[in-house]
Amino acid sequence: MADTPTLPRSLKLRLHQGLKSFVMGSPVLRRPSSAYLRRRLHRGYAARADFYARRADELGLAYSEEATTAAVRRRLAERGRTPKPKRLGDIHTFVFLSGQGWHETLMPDLEELGPVTRFDYIAKGYRWPELVRAGREGLRQREELNSLILPALREAHARRPVDWVFVYASGYEIKAETVRRITEETGLPTVNMCLDDKHSWSGRWLGDHSGGQDGIVGAFDLAWTTARVACEWIMVEGGRPLCLPEGFDARTYRPLETPKDIPVSFVGEAYGFRIDVIEHLRRRGVPVQTFGRGWGPFISNDEFLRVLHRSRINLGMGGILHSEDLVNLKGRDFEVPATGGGVYLTTYNPDLARYFAIGDEILCYSGREDLVDQIRYYLKHPDEAAAIAARGRARCLREHRWLHRLQKVCGVLGLTADGA
Repeated sequence: MADTPTLPRSLKLRLHQGLKSFVMGSPVLRRPSSAYLRRRLHRGYAARADFYARRADELGLAYSEEATTAAVRRRLAERGRTPKPKRLGDIHTFVFLSGQGWHETLMPDLEELGPVTRFDYIAKGYRWPELVRAGREGLRQREELNSLILPALREAHARRPVDWVFVYASGYEIKAETVRRITEETGLPTVNMCLDDKHSWSGRWLGDHSGGQDGIVGAFDLAWTTARVACEWIMVEGGRPLCLPEGFDARTYRPLETPKDIPVSFVGEAYGFRIDVIEHLRRRGVPVQTFGRGWGPFISNDEFLRVLHRSRINLGMGGILHSEDLVNLKGRDFEVPATGGGVYLTTYNPDLARYFAIGDEILCYSGREDLVDQIRYYLKHPDEAAAIAARGRARCLREHRWLHRLQKVCGVLGLTADGA
């Protein structure tokens, strides 16, 4: 029997993207599709949250930063490492950070800590789409990729002693076994960062653990999460959580002199509830302009920055995937206010309210009607909006750079005198 012909992978991807664009572009198909995906997301999230809440109660686990710091330092001491605090500029970081998307904005602040040795698997020829599909080729690449990490660390450590290992990855990219081998051979502190635990906590089974965070958090000395609710999830899985939000790169997100010729803007991919929110605003006569994939062509980071400054109001949407109600911290929650451009107006999120004074440094809305009302008010009161934006930028510069986050992490590890 002749072999069944298969489509080339690149063609499959184009067909998938084309089908997705067709569905998202058709209200008749988009709304039931989004409703189904939203229900599935909510059911999965509720089941996960309930499971971990029960297990945390059974085990008597409750997150506190102080308890995490003590647990991490005890763990390091047990393997003979009691780091001595160093000055800013002297901390050598070995970072596992792929060269894609916004990741480059982490590098300037890592370099302010001190020397950086970077392991970028994309530069070495490995492909994220292949890894995350977890097929035969993806698993082969994952094994080969992981075999290169420890030798690269040994080489960096021989040139100049490494102080800590910082990873931004999932279980698709790095294996828990690799992290344990780093710990056993070098004793160095290991930290992983995840910015979207609420919806990427688990993943496909890979033979040793899942492709999400649940399979790897216990192997690291410290698990940095931006979701407060995920702290107990990490503890149940044997990890030591630190709840810290995203930050911003002050070199990238900076003031620009531009005319304010856009009343309201939204930058981001068009999908799910986002399309419905924009349609709702336009039906109500709100002059909102949209930028990004699905609304128009992809825009560069420089173009994004110009849009932020041209806008009187920069609209954010804090929902996750197809859910308007499940909210998560976003990188732009700090990047947009940091520019000092148009005032930032986004979904209310109690986690976000821990880092800004709502109504004084940024604005938040509690529903679509509140969103319409606030837009109308601040378009008529541009001086108030500009003053809020200025205070938001000042707060970001004081507290919300990536450098502030990295110093905090190093403080927990004992590499700096404190985490401030």
